[in-house]
Amino acid sequence: MKEKKLENKRVDEELLMKRRREELDKLPHGKDVDFEEAVAYQKSLPDSKVWWKVMKKLEEDGKMSVFPRAGTPVLEDMIRLCQSMRDAGVVLIPVTTDSYTRTGQHEKVAEIMKEVEKTRKPLLNGFPIYHYPLKEVRKIIENVDAALSPRAAGGDFAIAAGMTTGGGGIGFLHFGSYAKNVSIRDLVRGAQERMSTVGWYADRGVILCTDLHGWLPGAPFPLTVGIVGLIIEAVTSAAQGQKALYPLVHCMGNMTQDTAWIRLAPRLIREYLDKFGYQDCMITGCCPAQTPLFPVARHLGGAFAYLCYVAMVGALAKTNAVDLRSIDEGAGIPTTETHEMSYRAAKWIFDVIREQKIEIDIKGVEEEERITEIEVRAIMDKILDLGDGDIAEGTVKAVESGVLDSPWSPNITIKDEVLGVRDARGACRYLEFGNLPIPEEIKDFHRAKIAEREAIEGKKVDYYTAVSDLWSLSKGKMVGLPPYND
Repeated sequence: MKEKKLENKRVDEELLMKRRREELDKLPHGKDVDFEEAVAYQKSLPDSKVWWKVMKKLEEDGKMSVFPRAGTPVLEDMIRLCQSMRDAGVVLIPVTTDSYTRTGQHEKVAEIMKEVEKTRKPLLNGFPIYHYPLKEVRKIIENVDAALSPRAAGGDFAIAAGMTTGGGGIGFLHFGSYAKNVSIRDLVRGAQERMSTVGWYADRGVILCTDLHGWLPGAPFPLTVGIVGLIIEAVTSAAQGQKALYPLVHCMGNMTQDTAWIRLAPRLIREYLDKFGYQDCMITGCCPAQTPLFPVARHLGGAFAYLCYVAMVGALAKTNAVDLRSIDEGAGIPTTETHEMSYRAAKWIFDVIREQKIEIDIKGVEEEERITEIEVRAIMDKILDLGDGDIAEGTVKAVESGVLDSPWSPNITIKDEVLGVRDARGACRYLEFGNLPIPEEIKDFHRAKIAEREAIEGKKVDYYTAVSDLWSLSKGKMVGLPPYND
């Protein structure tokens, strides 16, 4: 039977409300949520706890905040963790959920929490938000003077608790980097319902902010597909009534490219939002992110260095937030002390570098921005052509045909016919283009950059080079120079 064609239009409210109630009632404390009471509670929050207002104030004041990831299972410890981050200057605070909560294993969570409550040991890698009654979760919001955001799970329950972000776009991050069997059609259809919840709140005067991840690169790979993903998530979110969003731009380690992409992403998102008639949807900032799924540095010194690099890029680019991880996240569950140490280091950079108002002219930024913009427009044109003008259906067909693609994805529905490597300066280039509709002259640009590296190394760049480049930053190098097994 032929799949029903998707459309980028608002989900029917009656259907939405029915499904929201059904989903909440499946949760351990979901029945605590009363939708109208949740609206009233959100409206009672001060500006310092409303995400979009905090981001806009940071932007207006020329200041920055870390947007970290952090979660621990004991409620009192979660409150103390959030307070310690606030003391370290963080005003955009996460409530990161544990892996079992994210995958809906609520009975497993309840079983583990019995032991947690006996021992007070953090036996989960995050906060089990559904394990606690709503009034208990609200204690986090009431005891921390910052804007809070649920990470990885939470939905209506987290919003009712007083967290002020929601939606999360289509979910390319999950689709391309975590999921194995999810199809793009199912992803978009489910995301439309999830995003429409935030639109429902906006209709009632509560503006929740949405962070857009785009398509996360799982290897050194040009961010073109990632920026296309940001545009798609912005336009499809706005179609469901969302009024505030901001892109996360994933840094790949080459300052020229990272700066170009930070400049380009919000500009193109604004253009496409306006093109589709969503002028009332605001972009509240731009957030460089320390989240490509590359191997992290094997020692804390290297982890600290990469954290500070991303903080520096954000400060020089004058962004209002930077997505950073604790220096020990790659080794296990971070401690409160290392969270605080990590974010104090970033704040030092924000305060010392950002406040100098340095104007930096990095050679090659304009060229990288121009090249990526041509690539993004070529892919977006093809998506809209495939969908007969509809971005939702076009996205589905683009993934199915490889017009949207990424290397080394765990998702078996993704073509995985593309590959990236670094050039001689560590910038990300296409080694294999797959079915990406990149203009031929732009392909020649990438080939020429790779040829420069081949001439220096005296060796053909190939698949094994790509594998070596995957590890380069973890070893404190820009490129995986031979011998590749060092």
